[in-house]
Amino acid sequence: MKRIRRWLAIAASADVRPFAMLSRAAVWRLGGLVALVGAGLLAMGQIHPEPVAQRGGVAVIHPWAKGSALKGDQFPFYATFTNSGARPDRLLKIETAAAHHAILKALDTKTGIVRPVELDELAVPANGRVSLRPGAHQITLIGLYGKVEPGGFIPVTFVFERAGRLSADIRVENLGEPEHKDHS
Repeated sequence: MKRIRRWLAIAASADVRPFAMLSRAAVWRLGGLVALVGAGLLAMGQIHPEPVAQRGGVAVIHPWAKGSALKGDQFPFYATFTNSGARPDRLLKIETAAAHHAILKALDTKTGIVRPVELDELAVPANGRVSLRPGAHQITLIGLYGKVEPGGFIPVTFVFERAGRLSADIRVENLGEPEHKDHS
């Protein structure tokens, strides 16, 4: 208890830096703990190394999907696109070797009935960001060539008008993993 009181008294003084109060071994242990927690969170998908692909000011941030699907099924996935350039860009096409084709969809709710509407392109504004997420926009893989399971990855290529081709892997997550509101 005396040690804690002494440590708190030292910490309260303005002329001492917090890490100066720790021994060298304690600093190494703390650094190791931070690295382990960070690696664990990264492995669980809670921290995303971003962006996963970038060219010409356009970046693809954390493409993801949830659940599983069988060969021949449709499978939706989501991503965020940012454009740091001064000119807008457009996502024109999505290519993949994992399915027959991919389509961009928006959910139309104007009539009171939610129905998917196929889009020809997706505008990514200059100095802006567009997030595909459940209940709004999604990309759907049509006619999967194989089974998709959580923990796997699906390779895709996003084709932009100005930025060109950006390749990325869609991370397939478990249904119980947290939502990705940090990308919206």
